Amino acid sequence: MGYVDSHTHVWFKETLPKEFFSNNSGYNYVPPKIDEIIKEMDSANIDYIVIIAYPSREIWRTKEDFPINTINFVKPHANRFSVIGGIEPNRITLHEAKEWLEKQYESGVSGFKLHPVHSHVKPNAYREEEGGLKQLELLYQFAQDHDLPVVIHTGTSMFIGSRNKYADPIYIDDVSVDFPKLKIIMAHMGRPNYVSTAFQIVRIRRNIYAEISSIPPKKLLEYIPRLEEISYKTIYGSDYGGPGVKGIAENLREFLSINITEQAKENIASKNPKTMYRPLSELI
Repeated sequence: MGYVDSHTHVWFKETLPKEFFSNNSGYNYVPPKIDEIIKEMDSANIDYIVIIAYPSREIWRTKEDFPINTINFVKPHANRFSVIGGIEPNRITLHEAKEWLEKQYESGVSGFKLHPVHSHVKPNAYREEEGGLKQLELLYQFAQDHDLPVVIHTGTSMFIGSRNKYADPIYIDDVSVDFPKLKIIMAHMGRPNYVSTAFQIVRIRRNIYAEISSIPPKKLLEYIPRLEEISYKTIYGSDYGGPGVKGIAENLREFLSINITEQAKENIASKNPKTMYRPLSELI
């Protein structure tokens, strides 16, 4: 059984804009070498990792070409990587949103990411009472029509420029109701402030899935004591590349040592992510 790390920020120097290295986020990221990442994956029996290559003008200076640049760079190792794209719906026109979604889809993304806290947009901002943002509605509709998941960040962010009033997962409930066939991945399960809300929404909404990246594995059962109850729809991720995450291999080893059944571990770290995300080799 090989594993999947379904949430990483393994960003390579060759794919990042020059402005990234002068950003004021408060976090100095050192890009890894691709051969080093693959070697670490091999040591931990990780079949492939999911790279979250989302646009964030405010925090990272990245735009909608970032996932395409990432795909082009990792193509020689297409069976070891899966790439998540996305748009900043409140920063581009409706026409631009349509163009970028189509370009990213044709390039081989395995899903899209929305980061409300970094993009300063509520996940339900497409609704008329929340502003009627048509670009966001298009993102959800496009993903639903093409059977691609949408990863939505929940929980606070420490980076300068983040606005944590958008961190509450309750707004995702609207998305679940309005797009019932859309697969919604609730990244980080609302940690630390909103875990109870996130857990309840995952339990009651058929199309919302839990994703546990950035929660230290040793603390995971403190955050989510009933994790095993939702293991059939929970997805493992490390958030490697983010602050405090020690490494892809070490984070996985710590997760595999927690006190849940082996079946639950297999579901969370292998079966479920493989069902949700396809490697690039199957998409190009």
